[in-house]
Amino acid sequence: MGEVCKVLIVDDEMLIRQGIINYIAWEQEGFHIVGEASNGKEAMKMIGEFTPHIVITDIVMPMMDGIDLVKEGKLEFPDTEFIVLSSFEDFDYVRSMFQNGVADYILKPKLNGPELLKILNRVVSGIPGFKHCVMAAQTEPTTEELIENVIQGYRVPAESPELSEVLPNSQFVLVAVRGDSVDPVQVKLDLDRSIPENLPTFALNSSDAEALILFNLEPLQLESIKQAVKQAAESSDARWIMCEPVADLADLKKAHDEGCAKMKKYEFYLPEHRLFIFSEWPLENEKQAHFDLNHFIEMFKDRLFNAAFTYLENHVDYLAGRYNNDSFEFKSFLGNIVFNIVVLLDAMKYDTQELEQKKYTYFSAINEAANVDEVRGLLDVFLKEVKEIIHLGDKANEFNNLDKILEYIELHYTEPLRLSEIANHFHFNASYLSSYFSTHHKEGFSEYLNRVRIKKSMELLENSTVSISNISGMVGYSEHSYYCKVFKRITGMSPGNYRKELRAGHETEEKNLSHLKK
Repeated sequence: MGEVCKVLIVDDEMLIRQGIINYIAWEQEGFHIVGEASNGKEAMKMIGEFTPHIVITDIVMPMMDGIDLVKEGKLEFPDTEFIVLSSFEDFDYVRSMFQNGVADYILKPKLNGPELLKILNRVVSGIPGFKHCVMAAQTEPTTEELIENVIQGYRVPAESPELSEVLPNSQFVLVAVRGDSVDPVQVKLDLDRSIPENLPTFALNSSDAEALILFNLEPLQLESIKQAVKQAAESSDARWIMCEPVADLADLKKAHDEGCAKMKKYEFYLPEHRLFIFSEWPLENEKQAHFDLNHFIEMFKDRLFNAAFTYLENHVDYLAGRYNNDSFEFKSFLGNIVFNIVVLLDAMKYDTQELEQKKYTYFSAINEAANVDEVRGLLDVFLKEVKEIIHLGDKANEFNNLDKILEYIELHYTEPLRLSEIANHFHFNASYLSSYFSTHHKEGFSEYLNRVRIKKSMELLENSTVSISNISGMVGYSEHSYYCKVFKRITGMSPGNYRKELRAGHETEEKNLSHLKK
């Protein structure tokens, strides 16, 4: 005599719990609902009280969510099996929860009576030593259901018919199809028209694709199946992927998981492509050096904006061609770049008030982008906005910055000034400052500094009796001979001759004044 399987339902929404209860005739199918709980804490108490064989739980709940319920539940009640209810949004995360003890999952949008009963029977068949009592007569599982179980990672029950009778050939190939309004039955019919007659072909259910087709073939038939898939894909708006053939039915799960994972990556990186075949995977960019964020930041701080943007755009081009990378990595990289650029602009005193508010919109849009083209489009818009902020900020401050530099030279011309020291003082890149100085002051830094120093020395020559050798040091020249050389180049005469002419001129003026007085 078999046992009735006890089930506990956990969800914070009463309507969801009632919907699950009304999906199937529980007692007739050999199941008994022992209770309902609205959160993980209630569920833990009820598991201890009623010892259910299976717990069906939602993920998002107050007090204790489904994730913690599975972890603590499997730790305290290891014989209890957990089935998780999930939405498409957290589906990838749910799959990662299998290592914590989840027996299976149900996608809420696809939840219905037959699907729920199929998963319950699948889970209960895997409970060690449990003999399930079913009140109603049960039909034998179909070949498709048995293959689906294998793809999900379950072993074929011992009492199931031998699959070798319906799968006589030596290899298996899966073809997954994703797209709007894809009908698995129609996909199979389209392929049947072009493949060898009587070749075992099965339309399967899959959470990763709208249609999943299995071919059981001999190696010599592989090429004809490739051509059939190519022909079907040409007249379809859906996206197709043909997985690598396997020789063992037990390897179907690995082929399925790897193929569907590739399809998701290709959907992101190659949105215009419609067909991917195992022997013709797209060639991705060769691996190159990682992006040096510190180098990028230093270029930005040094105002080498064009070089920084070029460095960034080249790396984005590279990442966009690394098709086997997870799209999350690509999006995270660009989100981090957006964050750092906004911080840098603010630290460099640019007006980032509007951009600061919009950065969260950029983060959200990048995260939700369906493909690499959308993400790169968002980056282009962001960088265009950044360049405009830099342009307006530099235009507003260029005269102010130049005045500050000239004022600094005026105050420090007696010191051994170097362009690099002034650049450090004003937080500029030296080469940038040199170009900036020449562009906005119509002469180079050295020429301007010499002119300031010579002008000051001319005042000393005219208004003091200090020796010429001392004056050269007073205006910042360490070598007297160099001072004399620069003085003559700028004024056309030596410092000594300049002083003599000044004195001669003064004497002449005094004589003229004296003559007028007489």
